[in-house]
Amino acid sequence: MKHTYTKPPTRYWFTILLALVTGFIFSRLSIAQGKALVNAVPWGVLVLLVTAWLGTSKNDSYRMGAVFGFFVSYAYLWFDNQNIHSVTQVLILIPLIILPSLFGLLCGTALGYLGWRIRRMFMVVKAQ
Repeated sequence: MKHTYTKPPTRYWFTILLALVTGFIFSRLSIAQGKALVNAVPWGVLVLLVTAWLGTSKNDSYRMGAVFGFFVSYAYLWFDNQNIHSVTQVLILIPLIILPSLFGLLCGTALGYLGWRIRRMFMVVKAQ
């Protein structure tokens, strides 16, 4: 079976852009510094909304949740770091920030599943 790579749909680009903007905004808010729940709750609500609204299938919702979770975590950790003074620090931070962002990917995947369930619940109600 031959695999072909195609351009991601527009909804994935929207999800990535929303995650990057959210990560940037929360990294600049002085309220959110050092308080995990102040960050995690709005991010979780956004993942639920995005996956319930834009996810067309179960796997699509999983992927969109994972993409959002990874990118919002990565952007937040990258933009939150104020002590970058050299290229060496940047090169060290790139892989180090990826590791905790994988936890965001895991959480986004779980919330993507919940978003898909919410979408199915509203689709069943709408069909009746």
